[in-house]
Amino acid sequence: MKHLALTAAALMLCALSLVGCNNENKDQPPITPPGAGTGSMPGGDKMAGGDKMAGAADAVKDKVDAALKADDKLKGAEVTVEHKGGKIVLKGEVADNTAKKQATDVAEKAAKDAGSSDKVQNMLTVKAH
Repeated sequence: MKHLALTAAALMLCALSLVGCNNENKDQPPITPPGAGTGSMPGGDKMAGGDKMAGAADAVKDKVDAALKADDKLKGAEVTVEHKGGKIVLKGEVADNTAKKQATDVAEKAAKDAGSSDKVQNMLTVKAH
């Protein structure tokens, strides 16, 4: 019986302390959680917030693609760029291992210049001679 009374008293104290937590400061605007009202959903759903992230990923992909095409050592290489899961993925075929390494270096620099910290995954193959 004594234990039940102590438990009831503890619950009552908790309830009273929670009531005091709802004091609103009339001089300050209400706090809005991040993403509220933007239509974005946690996890990158393609609503308003997701579109911005997709746009940023596309911009990084485009910068990397342009840099690879502009590089003299990679002329004639068949490289495609994908941006997914926080990675920049290079696919296609290059002439030799030097060109493969050059593609990684160019992609990493272009991504960094675009403000991205995404890692480059080089899945390029070397042409058989």
